[in-house]
Amino acid sequence: MCILANAEKHTSNSVLSAIHNPHQVTLTGTWHILRNGIQFLEPEIEILPYLKMRKVEKLSVFELAGLGAKGFTQWALIEPFSYRKNLFEIISSENDAKVGYDVLNRAWLLNTLLVLRRHTRINSIALLNRSWTNIKDIDKDFAVEANLCDYHVKMLTLNGFDKPAVDEDDINWISKHFELANILANKNEKFKYALTVTNTWRYCVDLRSAIAIIWAAIESIVDVSTEITYRLSLSLSSLLRDRGDLRLQKFNEIKTLYKLRSKVIHGSEIKTADATAALSGSVNLLSELICYMIENDRLVTEDDFKSAIFH
Repeated sequence: MCILANAEKHTSNSVLSAIHNPHQVTLTGTWHILRNGIQFLEPEIEILPYLKMRKVEKLSVFELAGLGAKGFTQWALIEPFSYRKNLFEIISSENDAKVGYDVLNRAWLLNTLLVLRRHTRINSIALLNRSWTNIKDIDKDFAVEANLCDYHVKMLTLNGFDKPAVDEDDINWISKHFELANILANKNEKFKYALTVTNTWRYCVDLRSAIAIIWAAIESIVDVSTEITYRLSLSLSSLLRDRGDLRLQKFNEIKTLYKLRSKVIHGSEIKTADATAALSGSVNLLSELICYMIENDRLVTEDDFKSAIFH
């Protein structure tokens, strides 16, 4: 989940094991994951007692080189990000939870929920076992543990899905629903996959690839095998909208999206504008479906779709 690249010899075995086997190894302590791509007014925001976001001032090359002297030999790779105005860190600490993600992957989940809230420019850069706001004077006896995150220099973007600023509604929604999403992801592989796609469609090489993985997530949840266009459109529109004109409108939107999805998947010619519209609509549909499951605290099943259609 918080997948890190290019493991180095100075990083502890426990950190590297958690990187490559995130569900088998539990990291302890407090970790600070450097990110950029969003803005918020307060110096620090508490999502939950063990999960916070804090602004980070621009990092100097000398501060980063200091980390290099302590063993973080990849420090130069994050130097291009260090001068940006929208740097921040997610601070993730241990808690008493027996179910759900570990310390690093809770930070990944917060990142994903921010993307779900249309903050799609957020980017993970590196992690550290102390605050990025305080790397200037590191005690010589302090054991630095750091590594790169799977950051991306280029990402797909969509108009309307690149909110630059985190607002109070975002914070309230995430704070209320974070543990619900955490437990759902732990219990349901399909939900976990949908969350992963919510975060990773941005890293696809083109629009077609992004559309393909989004619909793979949607179809794994709806799980229909015959009369797919009609049944999938009917099931999702009935679940997400009350009876009436809005449901019919949603039904027609999903039918159109699925037809575009089919053209994309099968390599048919499609205009860039149509592909962009298909991606936008598909991201929005997957986001609605995930939010519905989180807010209702369950993975939707065939019974939910039947109930929505016939009751």
